[in-house]
Amino acid sequence: MTTTGLELSGGGVLSGRMDGTPTMASPSWWGADTIRLRGRLDDVAVHVRRYTDAAKSYVNVAAAVSGTAAAGDDGIGPAVVSADGDSGEIVLADLTETHRTATLADGNSADFVRAYFQIRSRVADLRPTVVREATVFDDIRELDVRLHEAGAAIPTELTYFRRILDDAENRINATGFDREFRHGDGNLSNVMVSRTDGSLLLLDWDFAAVMDPFQDLGVALVELAEDETHARELFEIAYGNFDEALLAQCLFYGYADHVRQGMLGMLVDALDPGSYEYSKFGDWQLLRARLALSGTRSGELLRRIDR
Repeated sequence: MTTTGLELSGGGVLSGRMDGTPTMASPSWWGADTIRLRGRLDDVAVHVRRYTDAAKSYVNVAAAVSGTAAAGDDGIGPAVVSADGDSGEIVLADLTETHRTATLADGNSADFVRAYFQIRSRVADLRPTVVREATVFDDIRELDVRLHEAGAAIPTELTYFRRILDDAENRINATGFDREFRHGDGNLSNVMVSRTDGSLLLLDWDFAAVMDPFQDLGVALVELAEDETHARELFEIAYGNFDEALLAQCLFYGYADHVRQGMLGMLVDALDPGSYEYSKFGDWQLLRARLALSGTRSGELLRRIDR
């Protein structure tokens, strides 16, 4: 390789061999959790991401990089030019001109919804070389430790959220569940839509893990559904039939994800003050958790799990 140009600090697979420029942090194709470049490597348009120090405090970088590479190999994620689990640097085919970021408006399309659930289910067939095994409840416990270590400002309502979610976790565990490799992040901005044929690709494998497949469905449902009635309709599309107890499990997994995302916002606020992308998104997720877990509704939903 003979290209020269911008060198990312701290080593990495490019090592100064690429011409490129920094990119914006939004939309999430650029990602607020990484240092980002667009440019050309051996005359190929590429997008380079390297995790920030704050992100490395909560992301299993080796597993996330491995998941990204496996998805690229399988064709359900951007093609990976190179990946380095040690530095956390990933060089991807640049999709900027060929794809757009999915939005909630796409959820109004039946074709998109079916394709979305299908590509999420295909993740179970991936075989990344490095995987983590964790539920969203495990992540919340780990984040709680990190928050205290970082001296973060923690709202008192988090204790209330944790108590309800602990109850949900115990009830879900009592039912027993299978474990599969899944993507684990329902944010639609992690989906790229082809501008030519509408096919989908998944991004951002930070939450990917061996988990209950209904956790993955749950985080997707709370992102797409306008209300619980809508969530029922989407559940039946994804699962093939309706099950009251399984829908309740899915919804609690999704509500736990609201709390997890809110805690991430708190953590990054403490580690990297001024990173407003995390702060605003985290506050929004905590608001969603308040709406979902307050009042008698959450208690009734908990009892459905036991049916």
